[in-house]
Amino acid sequence: MDIQFKHDKKVFNCRVAGICIKDNKILLSKMKTDNYWTFMGGKPMFGEPTEKAVIREFKEETGVDLEVDRLLSVMENFFEMYGCQWHEYIFFYLLKDTNDFLKVSQEEHTILDHKDVIYKWLGLDDFMKEDIKPYCAKEIIKDLPGQIVHIVNSDI
Repeated sequence: MDIQFKHDKKVFNCRVAGICIKDNKILLSKMKTDNYWTFMGGKPMFGEPTEKAVIREFKEETGVDLEVDRLLSVMENFFEMYGCQWHEYIFFYLLKDTNDFLKVSQEEHTILDHKDVIYKWLGLDDFMKEDIKPYCAKEIIKDLPGQIVHIVNSDI
């Protein structure tokens, strides 16, 4: 059971997001129909530590086992989507590909467990120009903090 609760037009969501950077590029994903990118990841299952959830999500999406380097940030994110108000906690982890399984390329790839989602490597300079959700997460990438950063973001 994913950690997400819905009541009327209110949604509480817990999400993990993996940040994978190689060769001055960052790995991002998006729905094929969206005009913005987001960080790969998903929802932890009830009772699953977020660090294990982000590894599981990357394995399900790419087929690759990555390792957690460190927790970068915890974000409280408030926004509206699909006619609902969302209250979301996102745990951002810096990931490392110790065995060099993920190959950096220019091509878009389809997520293994969701045919309507693609992932792609974007140059860090291009990343800063792209529409990214949540937008304020760009600050995490720009500085890659050495200690955990708490962010509160409201797009309402």
